[in-house]
Amino acid sequence: MGKQNPKGSPKKKVTFFLDESLPYQFAYWLKRIGYPITSWDEEFEHQQGVKDTPLIQLLGAKGYTWITKDDEAKKEHENDIRAAGISVVWVRGLEREKGKPKKNKISNKEVHRMLTDRLYIIEQEIARSKSAQYYLLYVKTGFYNDLIPVHRKITLEYFFKKHLPKLS
Repeated sequence: MGKQNPKGSPKKKVTFFLDESLPYQFAYWLKRIGYPITSWDEEFEHQQGVKDTPLIQLLGAKGYTWITKDDEAKKEHENDIRAAGISVVWVRGLEREKGKPKKNKISNKEVHRMLTDRLYIIEQEIARSKSAQYYLLYVKTGFYNDLIPVHRKITLEYFFKKHLPKLS
């Protein structure tokens, strides 16, 4: 039996999968210091270009949690994500302001900081959950214009509704 969480139910094993929208080197270094993570580079032996639907199915079969920055994946794969039963962490740039264009630009330094700061907490939350979990991972500007890593739990409904076409 696995480790027990405070409520007595088994704690499930969590392994993160860093997809090719993010630098695979982050997974390499995070794994070396103890994070349960792999990347497309390790999993597919340096082969890029695996399409999202078969990737999501593979992640589901292996029980991996998908970490991605791929905006297209957010718009197109709700049913695949549900069917595979995977948890997902969507990496974003700075928090969004109303009325400003949405661009998912983020530096490698910001990605590294967010993953290092928040992955352990997300891992614990997913390990204790009975179902797939979904997160936005981003940075916000602090009091002295410093960047603060934030993770926000969301639902798939919340996430995908934002990308539905308007009905006329």
